[in-house]
Amino acid sequence: MNLQAIRGTATGIIQQAAAEVMLHYDRPREEQTKSSVYDIVTEGDKATERLIVAALREAFPDHGIYGEEGGGINTENAEYCWYIDPIDGTSNFASRIPFFSISMALADRDLNPLVGVVINPISRALFSAAVGHGATRNGVPIQVSQTGKLENAILCSGFPYVVETKKRINVDTFMAFLPQVRDLGRFGSAALELSYVAWGRLDGYWELRLNPWDCMAGILLVREAGGRVTDYSGGEAGLDGSQIVASNGLLHEEMLRVINENG
Repeated sequence: MNLQAIRGTATGIIQQAAAEVMLHYDRPREEQTKSSVYDIVTEGDKATERLIVAALREAFPDHGIYGEEGGGINTENAEYCWYIDPIDGTSNFASRIPFFSISMALADRDLNPLVGVVINPISRALFSAAVGHGATRNGVPIQVSQTGKLENAILCSGFPYVVETKKRINVDTFMAFLPQVRDLGRFGSAALELSYVAWGRLDGYWELRLNPWDCMAGILLVREAGGRVTDYSGGEAGLDGSQIVASNGLLHEEMLRVINENG
């Protein structure tokens, strides 16, 4: 399998998808809720996923596809599957906050990510990676930061919602980190935040209850940029998004300590 060739094809598809998203960005829109009032979808999500799915089916007819808005296509018997999020950060998109992304990742049957691409349609910053071939931003190689102390670090996270209780989680851990780091943010697009860790602009990221399409491409980007990604115990990160800790590697043990003392 030529991962670099697949990476190139995925790059072309995600650039087309970014153009589609921008057709919807400034238009009046009607949003719909999914699992709760916090979980929304727009026509931009749906149109962009339709474009990506059609392009992937043409380019890779034997691959399965998992899409956030459309479920599974040819996933039962496929040796390789794509995980796509047409707009990661829909709340930002719907409010015209220019921090959202499109995320695409190819993985094998065991959920090992092989190729990942993430793009910010506003800035056109395109992050890509393939196993063994490093990570890039707009074609230029990127690496994680060299920040070695939490007090000098800029971290980010998010606050998943629990539908049955209508409560946000991760607040206690967030507050525990706050006095120990240089700064701490919540930007609203996991795929793009992970890309920023790979790019060395953020030093670390953690979150709970993500979906594979939210994090799979970003996890590969961080690893190929020289960083570390685990679950909260320091073991292999669950690509179901249940627990994700990503860092430049130097901060990882300290991040795990804070998370496990306050989680």
